[in-house]
Amino acid sequence: MVFRAAFSFPGGILKALVDSARRKKSVLVAGLDPAPDRLPEEFGGMAEIEAVRSFCLGAMEAAAPFAAAVKIQSAYFERLGPEGVSVYAEVIRAAEELELPTIADVKRGDIGGTAEAYAEAHLRTFGATCATVNPYMGAEAVEPFLEEARSLGRGGGAFVLAATSNPSSAAFGESVSPPLHEAAARLIAELGERTEGGYTDAGAVVGATRPEAGAAVREILPEALFLVPGYGAQGGGASSVRPLFDGWDGGVLVNSSRGILYAYEKSGGGYRAAAAKAAKNARDELRSIGARL
Repeated sequence: MVFRAAFSFPGGILKALVDSARRKKSVLVAGLDPAPDRLPEEFGGMAEIEAVRSFCLGAMEAAAPFAAAVKIQSAYFERLGPEGVSVYAEVIRAAEELELPTIADVKRGDIGGTAEAYAEAHLRTFGATCATVNPYMGAEAVEPFLEEARSLGRGGGAFVLAATSNPSSAAFGESVSPPLHEAAARLIAELGERTEGGYTDAGAVVGATRPEAGAAVREILPEALFLVPGYGAQGGGASSVRPLFDGWDGGVLVNSSRGILYAYEKSGGGYRAAAAKAAKNARDELRSIGARL
């Protein structure tokens, strides 16, 4: 079955994300990483697949007024088999109905026909607006995603891993000279296309936990949009986001997954209300440092 986007943003580079962020005055991305051992107790009597479905749809709807986009980690759905993949597709469709652009967090990194198949699967068949891509195998791993997004004309693109937020990435990426995040940034600069007044359709994944590496990436990519994980539960704060800004206090979309999805664990209340409050607080904190698009 082919799933089509319920809304489109003709023309423009990453226009879907930028338009949503500007309309809502928010640079927050709400992430969906539904771990089975952290589902709310109210879903205890359900089959896991139904619990994941209800939890994700409910939390996303609650966070939607405060978020510019949603990032969906495909692994948590794939682990549930064919039914999980169907729920993944359903979540993408539900996000579209909420007018939330979607980032398929798939981190694919193959080449040739395989990369083309991955791009078609997530951007065309499932209908995600963007996807995350691992550039380790070079331009051939990234180009199929950009070409697919351009052909669809929905204002999407690809976010390419540059300086990721996990602790061991620095030990690996900075073990060579120049460091891998600079090599990734130059590749992004080479492959991205830009329209007047917009960002390039090749964005960069830059963790809030690595502001110094992020600042180096920004020097190479002054006109690229950054997807910033590591904010909130992973330890990155608003002050860590500021070094990633472009010259106009913008250029970032900041993801919070566990901080929103599992906010109920600290609040003691319902998961929907907790997700809404956490999303609003994150949006407001990012506004307070001037983050905008």
